[in-house]
Parts: sequence; structure tokens; C-alpha cells
Amino acid sequence: MSKLHVQPLYHQAVPEFVTYAKSESYNLEVATFAYMNVYEMDWQSAIQEHKQLLASFKGMVSFHGAFQDIAIHSSDRKIAETSKQRILESLEVAQAFNANKAVFHGNLNPLVQGEYYKKNWLDRNASFWQHILEKYEGTLLLENVWEPTPEIFHQLLNQVGSPRLRMCLDVAHANVYSQVPLFEWVAVLGSDLVYLHFSDNCGEVDGHMEIGAGKIDWKNLTEILKNHNLTPDVVLEEGTLEKTKNSVVYMKQHDIYPF
Repeated sequence: MSKLHVQPLYHQAVPEFVTYAKSESYNLEVATFAYMNVYEMDWQSAIQEHKQLLASFKGMVSFHGAFQDIAIHSSDRKIAETSKQRILESLEVAQAFNANKAVFHGNLNPLVQGEYYKKNWLDRNASFWQHILEKYEGTLLLENVWEPTPEIFHQLLNQVGSPRLRMCLDVAHANVYSQVPLFEWVAVLGSDLVYLHFSDNCGEVDGHMEIGAGKIDWKNLTEILKNHNLTPDVVLEEGTLEKTKNSVVYMKQHDIYPF
């Protein structure tokens, strides 16, 4: 089975992405429920619409959960509870699509200094995800955004100690926000790194450019993965089908993982 997933960003784009994924035997990451405003609307009807669009799709379906303003580590009880509720709603959608992987952001704020903040983030995340793993049968993936190094995720995965809580490395996020090279993310996370988000940028803004249009060294990443004997799934996060197709062409021409 292909290691490649394509990602329609909005509901309107799902049909053309499904058609493309079917024609190329690729997989699909559903991201149309990642935005918080969806859950303020008739999202149950949206589930049924998506299920109809996915009915004939035979590839693997993964899912991107709600991420905007999520703070399960918040010391404000109401903020934390609302964040947890959005994640539970996201997992209800993921289960409706039979998604075997669901991605959620860590949302650690590196501008907040002090060991108390990090310990609070770590302890509250560990407790929450241990609880969620009892409700969801698939694999939960934590994605880096602003986190400057992989250590906090490494600590969290070790503290939870479940093979169903793993890591999604967003290469574009790391290129903008990380204080350490990609090699260190791969080396520290090791076999817990089972999923990658790919888009390009020039190191200043997470612009979701097509692969090859920015400054990320994709050949170097390919070599790093090879040297660590890692074969994670890859999701193309360029936003439009045209940019996704252009990325595939570039990756094939330059032997970029997973090609």
C-alpha cells in the first residue's frame, strides 16, 4: 500500500481529491473538521455528506482533528474542558470515517518560560491522552507546531507509554519554528515517528507551498529517514489539488521520500 496521503483542506475540495487519490492509489487525510467553527454548525450532517463522498474510496483514511485554540493544558477549567470536548467530537468524526489515525496539535507555547508551565503541559497531556486511548481504537498522533525541540514530545510519549500514541512531524512547522535541525527531531523521536506532514516554505512563514518551491532540503530529509530505517506515512498539505499534483511530480523527479 502507498505511504502517500493527500489532504483536501475544505469540504468543497473533497470530491476532486477522492477522485485523484483513487486514480493514483493514494490515501486520504480528512482535514475539513480541523477548524473549530465546523463544530458550531450542523457537523453531524457534514459527517453524512463526507461518508457519501468516501463510500467508494478503498484507500486508507486518516483524520486531522480540531486544533485552533485547543489548550487541554490550560489552568482555566472551562478552557480546558472545552478543548477536551472538541477533541472528543473530532474523534467521533474520525470513528465515523473508520480513520485508523487521528492527528492533534501539541500547542505548547514556547514563549511561556518556566519549568512549571512545561511540567503542567506534560502532566495534563499525559493524563488526558491516557484517558482518550481507552475510548479510541486507532492511533493518536501528536503534531509539532511552535515547539522548538522534540524533547517535550519524547517525554510525553515515554510517560504515556502506549504504542497507539505516536508522533506526526510537520516538516514545514519545524522549518519555521524549530531551534534544532530536522536530524535531531528524527533521531530523538525514532520509531515513534510514524507520520509526516509535507509542505514547503522559506523558513519565515508556514505558507503551505508546493514541494520544491521553498527552501526545505527534501533530499537531506530523505537521507535522514533512510539512515534511521524509518518509513513513515507522508501527507501532502499544500491546500489545492494543483499544488498537490505539482508536489508529487517534483518528488518523483528528485527521488524524495516516499518515492
